[in-house]
Amino acid sequence: MTLHRNRRSRRIHNFMPRLAKAVAASMERSFQAAAPFLFTAALLGIIGHPLFYLIWTYIFPQPYENLALRLLASASAVPVLMWRRWPSRWARFLPLYFHFVVIYHLPFLFLYFLVQNGFSQIWVLSAIGAAFVLTFLIEWRGVAVIYLAGAVAWGFIATLAPAHSTPDELAPYIAVLLFPLSFGAIFSYQLAKSRQAQQRLERRIRRISAENTRMMQEQNRLFSLFLSNSIVSRLQQYQSQFGLEKAISMITSREQRFCGIMEADVRNFTQLFLKDSEHDVAQLISRCFNQITAIGQDLSVIKPVGDALFIYTDDTSGRELAVTNVLALAILFVQSLEEVNAVLVAEHGTPLNFGIAVHAGEASYGNLASETLIDPTIIGLNVNLTARLEELTKEPALQAVIGPNAILLTDAVADYASSLVDPQRLTPLDLHSMGLKVRDFPDVSRIYALSSAAAATLFDIAGRHVATQRSRLSTPTARVEASTYHGVPYYFEMQGAGPDTNWTILIDFGTLPGQILNEYAKRHLGDLEYDLKEGDSQWLVLNTARSPGAFDEADVEARVHQVIRDLEPMAAKQRPVPVVRA
Repeated sequence: MTLHRNRRSRRIHNFMPRLAKAVAASMERSFQAAAPFLFTAALLGIIGHPLFYLIWTYIFPQPYENLALRLLASASAVPVLMWRRWPSRWARFLPLYFHFVVIYHLPFLFLYFLVQNGFSQIWVLSAIGAAFVLTFLIEWRGVAVIYLAGAVAWGFIATLAPAHSTPDELAPYIAVLLFPLSFGAIFSYQLAKSRQAQQRLERRIRRISAENTRMMQEQNRLFSLFLSNSIVSRLQQYQSQFGLEKAISMITSREQRFCGIMEADVRNFTQLFLKDSEHDVAQLISRCFNQITAIGQDLSVIKPVGDALFIYTDDTSGRELAVTNVLALAILFVQSLEEVNAVLVAEHGTPLNFGIAVHAGEASYGNLASETLIDPTIIGLNVNLTARLEELTKEPALQAVIGPNAILLTDAVADYASSLVDPQRLTPLDLHSMGLKVRDFPDVSRIYALSSAAAATLFDIAGRHVATQRSRLSTPTARVEASTYHGVPYYFEMQGAGPDTNWTILIDFGTLPGQILNEYAKRHLGDLEYDLKEGDSQWLVLNTARSPGAFDEADVEARVHQVIRDLEPMAAKQRPVPVVRA
């Protein structure tokens, strides 16, 4: 007997938490379903009760009205109207308070006024309408429980007001109320199923979208291994508008472009093989090219050919930027050479010497190979002139003037890139007076040189210019379009796929102190990695690396919205109040 009682006690003990959890889940579902039109519903409740008090008191007088109950209803709806600004520590009580307000406004008040007005026709119709509306605000199970409790309460009311609510009088009204309740509950149930199906579809679409994003990332990563980032970026831009096939056609089609052009070649390359093995020479050349190819391919097309380096840039922002970009890369190439030479001199005593030339002008752009091989490049007289200028650096008479690793440049470069290089830093060269001429271009008599020493004074300026332009041109391929929620900007990025999917989330909280963000993250974001990115704004940076594959795009967006709802009220207090001047 004792054992039987203990088992029954355990069953009751386990049942209660499960019941409470099920009730809380039902309330949360009802609240989330009503959230999109909660502001409108609360506003109607605030305005409607005083308005109908006036209507039922003065325009169509009813036997009973109560201003205090109606004002209390209006006041109770105000927190619902402001639900998005609830403090984070109270937000978990929102579904419960929402249900309290709905129950007070609809079943309680309408049934109470129905009884007090002697079941008049107006109030019977009003109660039916209220019952139908209730089924769309609260999940159908909740509606059933509410009206079951109401039936019990009605039995209690019948004992207090037998003159208006005898069982014979109540029965037809209960039957009438069951009609909107039953059909409303059925509609509400079907609507809930439809919402769930739609949510499943949206999640599936988001998963497909995430997979497509991942595939595009892989595709662009593969492209970038064989093409410069500048071409891949343009391909990606065209692909999003016209599709991959059309995009490939567009980046390989032939056209005239204004380009900045650079060519660099090692001097005495053959002599290097007499001192070192071919493998060591290849490594040496690679060290010279590594830095420029790593930082330059976002701005230009870079083509290493043996011991030579060919670079061209074109920029949709204008000719000046195209030329400035290629000259900045040439200066940084000189910096790489100086760093490599410092090591070489210490080890072998022999530095490398490159011939470097920069020019700008119109060129014919397009894919010169077959349709099965994508290798867009440029050809034309201005390309040839650049090559001939680089060839001129072999002349001993010129080397004696400009020194090793100097940059030769033409008038076009000097004019367009004056914002980067002060013309006074350039050394003018009159080729005719030096007894020199450019092969195939005898009319070219005046060029300029930027010595390696003068270039060294521009390393920092050129580096900042390249960094700025790379930041302008590069866009993370996985970044979702920037959005705002409650006026707070945010975006998120996806890396990986399937069980390895990881998200990085950035939320801009403006001037909100970092201490508040840190404290909030410690208390509420334990399942995420977090950091602060300071600047003009205070960005909260979240990462799902602790739970790879556990979040899809819908989960991420829901989490972002929750964080913003929690912190935005505090962020709003930190914003400066505009000063209105007379």
